[in-house]
Amino acid sequence: MNTRRFLLILAAALTPLAISAQEIQKGIEGQKAPLINISTWYQLPEGKKELEITDYKGKVIVMLFFQHWCNASQERELPVLKNLVERYKGNDEIVFLAIQTAFEGFLDNTPDKLKVTAEKFELTIPFGHNIKAPEFPGISGAYKPRGTPWWVIIDREGIVEYNGSILNEEEAIKGLEKLIAGLPVE
Repeated sequence: MNTRRFLLILAAALTPLAISAQEIQKGIEGQKAPLINISTWYQLPEGKKELEITDYKGKVIVMLFFQHWCNASQERELPVLKNLVERYKGNDEIVFLAIQTAFEGFLDNTPDKLKVTAEKFELTIPFGHNIKAPEFPGISGAYKPRGTPWWVIIDREGIVEYNGSILNEEEAIKGLEKLIAGLPVE
């Protein structure tokens, strides 16, 4: 087989992969939020053994996906989460969840780190733990984060409004205020 023919065959074979990579990069913003299907939790509300986003129908949901060993999560985004939780404390129109999405470093990103992280940041919100494996991508397969940290904000209608790695706190507050009020975010 000549080189040109090989490259054409290779390009044809890779085209679906390139489309998939673009779709993954876009994530699920604008789509109906899928279920989270997490069975390992820390700090659940009283009387609960598990959580699902459907438990918060009609509320704004803010989720931070993190890994315990992720410096960006620890140094940048978990402090933002703490500030947002404090700002909206007592507001029952908004819910915060922290989900450890272990996709590497399985010996460091263990369920016991949920308590460590919650205590370090003085967060009393629910913390979930999920392992991403090729056979069972779980929440990572459903929400398509490109790593950690990763934010997902779901509006009152259950639509993913934001799906990204960095959350500008000031801009987030402006958007959350609109979502809480039931207004569209531009």
